[in-house]
Amino acid sequence: MKTRLGIIGCGQLSQMLGEAANRQGMSVAFLCLDEIPVVQGLGPIFEASELEAFLKVCDAVTVERESIDDAILQRVRDTVGLAPRYEALVVLRERDTQKAMLDSLKIPTSPWFCATNTQELLSGMAAAPQSALRCKRTLGGYDGGGQWRVTSPEDCADIPKDGFPVIAEAEIAIERELAIVVARDSYGSMVTYPMTENVMRDGILIGSLVPANVTDAMTAQATDYAHALVTAMDYVGVLAIEFFITEGRLIVNEIAPRVHNTGHWTIGAVGADQFTQHVVCTLGGEVREVPFSGAAAMVNLLDDKFPATLPEGGVRSLIQTYGKGLRKGRKVGHVTLLGTDTQIIRDAAHHMIDELHGSG
Repeated sequence: MKTRLGIIGCGQLSQMLGEAANRQGMSVAFLCLDEIPVVQGLGPIFEASELEAFLKVCDAVTVERESIDDAILQRVRDTVGLAPRYEALVVLRERDTQKAMLDSLKIPTSPWFCATNTQELLSGMAAAPQSALRCKRTLGGYDGGGQWRVTSPEDCADIPKDGFPVIAEAEIAIERELAIVVARDSYGSMVTYPMTENVMRDGILIGSLVPANVTDAMTAQATDYAHALVTAMDYVGVLAIEFFITEGRLIVNEIAPRVHNTGHWTIGAVGADQFTQHVVCTLGGEVREVPFSGAAAMVNLLDDKFPATLPEGGVRSLIQTYGKGLRKGRKVGHVTLLGTDTQIIRDAAHHMIDELHGSG
């Protein structure tokens, strides 16, 4: 197994990956692109102009986000190696190619089409049976940004020219939102973490509950989808899939080819959390089993809002902040709640969510 990990990015996901690497006795280096780094003290930080020097101290490289310049990714791929694979990142980072991949694997999504300009969007609307569409930038636009609801030709004017291309999805009745995190190593072995049930506000994830209130059959179906996806792409590392339940069935919303907010609860809850798992797989190790019993929840901390009190009654609370400056809507940390009683944990999480984010 290799021992020197390089991470492209210097945000909170890189921070938690770096901490996991350090706990495993691995060295870590960071390539800082356009963010203010919050990884100080975890390993050397290189600027984008120092790519070659960065590569010299790495045995393998991973990413904290998928929207990275192709020239950088290709150089990494051709020297020390990239995990996840370059081809997987390229397909999954844009929503149109991501949706096409899911279609090819017969994994259900909301009906969709791609529009590169207003005229194509209007043409697609005329042919769509649904009266409302959710339009999303093909690249970027997370936490509710870069998305528009279109119900008439007049609404198309709300999408700026630089907002195209977009995918236009048929609006569906969302009953609940779920997610699953899967890890695959270079030998083809896979593990999945328990599914999370997600709580959203204005398109932003504010909480995850584990175990999710779903049937065993639905969990098995989500696991099958996850395994089919990572196997088809020869994927190495951790990947998260967000699901909707609509009309009692499971469909895929989006895929993140990296560690993900819905997996933050694993820190402190399982021996090999999602960050440790990703580090190990990226460096050539084997996936680790993730036995979990009891219950957990994760509540995101946004802006300057922190809980006035922490739950009692057998609930263990872990608070992690990212060292980031305050900005409206910005995730600055999270609280993990752990215990043995599922209902107590869910109630405590909902109480904290209502306190910090309103009752929704």
